[in-house]
Amino acid sequence: MERVKEKGKDDLNVKQVYVVSNVKGIVRSEDYHDNNIHSDDTSNYTILRQDMFAYNPSRLNVGSIGRLKKTISGLVSPMYVVFSVDKSIVDVTYFEYFIKSPKIINKIDSLKEEGARFRFDYNRWNWIKIPVPPIEIQKEIVRILDILTEYQDYLNEEVILRKKQYEYYRDKLFTFKEKKIKD
Repeated sequence: MERVKEKGKDDLNVKQVYVVSNVKGIVRSEDYHDNNIHSDDTSNYTILRQDMFAYNPSRLNVGSIGRLKKTISGLVSPMYVVFSVDKSIVDVTYFEYFIKSPKIINKIDSLKEEGARFRFDYNRWNWIKIPVPPIEIQKEIVRILDILTEYQDYLNEEVILRKKQYEYYRDKLFTFKEKKIKD
């Protein structure tokens, strides 16, 4: 892992601003908020390029970390930490699955700075052992997890559809033509 400190003022062609969501990962600022909430002056924002990771040190314990999968470089607020991994050693998707696993999120939570608020600074990554099997094994792990993730997404969608179906039929069953009782 290598921390990235390239700033917006270092490459004025980079204009897109991103945010990190614990649900959606890295998304364009305008797609996440109803309006742009970032500063007009982004010269001190950190540049995020394809396959780099960004996280909020105060929200990492809830999964606010993501990888920029798009080819369009962007900027993130100076409050975010940006880093990259050596792709000749680590498959970025393997790494992403690993750091978002409940086991690692719990480990991160246990290593936070002491104090009233959660905080996980970049140097604390040194306290987490990251297994790095040969790249072929990493790719096989990714292949398996991709299949399981796709299956899980399908099942979640199926549950949503079945719930709607249940509600529809329940409402139909309780819909009666009004009948007046004669006195």
